[in-house]
Amino acid sequence: MAKIYKILVPVDGSNNSLRGIARAIDIAKPSGAEITALYVFHLPVAAGIKYTQKMKDEAQKKAIKSVGPAMKKVQQAGVSFKYKTSGGKIGQSIVSEIDKGKFDIVVIGARGMSSSKEMFLGSTSHYVIHKAKVPVLIVK
Repeated sequence: MAKIYKILVPVDGSNNSLRGIARAIDIAKPSGAEITALYVFHLPVAAGIKYTQKMKDEAQKKAIKSVGPAMKKVQQAGVSFKYKTSGGKIGQSIVSEIDKGKFDIVVIGARGMSSSKEMFLGSTSHYVIHKAKVPVLIVK
């Protein structure tokens, strides 16, 4: 197995994303890998909707609320940690970040905050599995 240097963990504040962080810590500790938490906020795509400052502020609050517990957990474990935020379609943003950041593996919760939409829209983890060019670990 190839050495793991960089792990990407999408976070959304859900318990499943925190389980993803916990599993990433298990992987990172023995290898000395760095964990990057990624929070993606949904940008409106409908015609005529303008992304306002209020919407940006709310997205920033959600990002802090989602990344904060992940950061605390990783730092308490003594593992190197970074975080990033992105906006757009969640699955596409994750896959884009995988490519840009040259990650070795993605650790993602099976279901996040949008699980109620999963049966209609398809899951983020399912999308990432099929589009990522690196191994993807799904954590239940």
